Amino acid sequence: MGHRSTTACTTLLKIASSAFWGLFLAFQCSISLGQLSDYDRARLVSQIEYSKNQIVAERFPDLETAKQEVLRRSNIVRGVMQTQTSKANGQEWLDYLEMAPITTAINDDASAAKLAYAAFDLRHRLVGNARGLEISVIRHLRDSVEDLISAIRFRDADKSVIQFQKQLDSLVERIEVLDRVPSAEDAAAIAAIVGLIDESGQAKEVVGVMKDVFGRPNVTVLVGEPIVQKLVNRAVNESKPVRDCILGTRIVGTAYTNGVVTANLLPSIGSARIQVALAGHVTTKSFGYNGPVRLRTTGNGDYSAWRTLNVNEQGVTLEPAVATAVLNTQIDAIEHRLRIVRRIAKKKSAEQKPLADRIALRKLEARVKDEFLQETNQASEIKPPDVSGRITPMLRRLSLEEPARLWGSTDEAIFIDATFRRGDQISTVVSKPPINAAYDVAVQFQESVVDNTLGPLLAGRTVKESEINQLLSRTDQQAVAKNSDDDDEATSFELDFARVQPIVFEARDGAVRLGLRGTRFAEGKRELKVAMEITAMYRPARMQDGRMVLLRDSEVDVDFPGRKKLSVSQSGLKRNIQKKFTEAFPETLLHRKIEIPATVKVDALRGREFRPTYIDARDGWLTIAVQ
Repeated sequence: MGHRSTTACTTLLKIASSAFWGLFLAFQCSISLGQLSDYDRARLVSQIEYSKNQIVAERFPDLETAKQEVLRRSNIVRGVMQTQTSKANGQEWLDYLEMAPITTAINDDASAAKLAYAAFDLRHRLVGNARGLEISVIRHLRDSVEDLISAIRFRDADKSVIQFQKQLDSLVERIEVLDRVPSAEDAAAIAAIVGLIDESGQAKEVVGVMKDVFGRPNVTVLVGEPIVQKLVNRAVNESKPVRDCILGTRIVGTAYTNGVVTANLLPSIGSARIQVALAGHVTTKSFGYNGPVRLRTTGNGDYSAWRTLNVNEQGVTLEPAVATAVLNTQIDAIEHRLRIVRRIAKKKSAEQKPLADRIALRKLEARVKDEFLQETNQASEIKPPDVSGRITPMLRRLSLEEPARLWGSTDEAIFIDATFRRGDQISTVVSKPPINAAYDVAVQFQESVVDNTLGPLLAGRTVKESEINQLLSRTDQQAVAKNSDDDDEATSFELDFARVQPIVFEARDGAVRLGLRGTRFAEGKRELKVAMEITAMYRPARMQDGRMVLLRDSEVDVDFPGRKKLSVSQSGLKRNIQKKFTEAFPETLLHRKIEIPATVKVDALRGREFRPTYIDARDGWLTIAVQ
């Protein structure tokens, strides 16, 4: 089962912090290639209109069935924990899961509000990175709790039919006027409605077509050709003994070679294609022995060999190698004490030279090919990291699915496109923008990836001020320490994250908007229960040394959507919220260099430093490139 975390909320916020800012700190484009087409717009509207007329009350989740499934799954978990080899560990898990409130609420036929509170509370404990949350009985319990939450939402089936049809009507209205590059507000609203449709058990075809249209990758990692060439390119400068026999003549000498190994990327989908090539010049000085005669010879030749490597998560596969050469040899002297022997040897060697040259050429090509094969075959022995094996347990703990990934290459970069979304989520209709700068490594991520990954983790949670600071990952350590020391009942606050899209991440018009959505803010005995958005705007800025950072606008914005006026006390809390989060949001992002450890075995990378040299925010995509 693993060890249960006793500080679950703090651990969860650390995970969220890593996921939220890690995308920035790990690597610390306005025409879109893909947009919403008229065909796709019409297809969406047609499917929604059709499905709206197929809504029936009986198809909504049944509340009683959902309740009984939660009870059944709870009993299974309880039985598994009670039969653990370590009774203490099993009991710790039962104490942590605390399933009694929800089973009591179900058995006592509690109100929908109380039942929903117990369900959300249990779900929060079932989502995290505590080792053991990925086991099947825990995940099945979490699925049943999520189904119960959906059944509570649609418990009045007849009323739900009317409300659901209105939601579909509003979706049609929004899609009909949707920009080809959807705004952040439209994209967020559509994502929320798609999640609701999936919960309902109705209009599954709508979810399918929405996921198809809004189904482009939302994360891309690129490795530029320059960094590949730094890893592969090298000079060849060596001498080797020559020991051979051609047409009965024993040859002894030395071959001097000078050349280069180079790498070039080739366009490919499904794997990255790297063509490795060897090109060089060879000079030979040799003696040929045939009976009593010795020949002094020199040779000059040019050779080349190339081979294509296909790289993806499964490893490296190699295509056949090709080698070619041209060779020119000449006999500088024929040595024997008798002149007549020298004359006979000269005539004989002239007759045999064309054939001997052809044999020598074939041998040179074969030798070049064999040595090139030996060196490149080593690439196939490289074992790729087990990406799925590493990330799948954590994704399961966090109620996420393994992202779909596509490897490929252009003549400029190796790329990995990934789509982070669950079955009830959409990604984007907009393709990643081009990168208009040279780079070694770049990462691009679209707005949907933040909500798709952090939404299931943070939605509806209550967090304290110190945990908010962890989420926002202040780089000013002194300020963090001060805030932590002052985090007592009198001065600290707590925030309830919104249950839908708790994190704000927008990359538009050259700026990045980051923040939180909440439904309640409390400080001491004062409390503000309204929908709120707390955001900061960051803009790319180039420093004198050429590197780029994200600088925060001076003030943090606090907004209450749909609310025109606040009371005097609420206005006071708003000022406190603004002050607290102005201190919490970092003033600068992406300012730290990335240092490659000295322990890295690759000479071309060991000890190198990378800094952001290109930052671009447009059409919902944030691009960060480093050199």
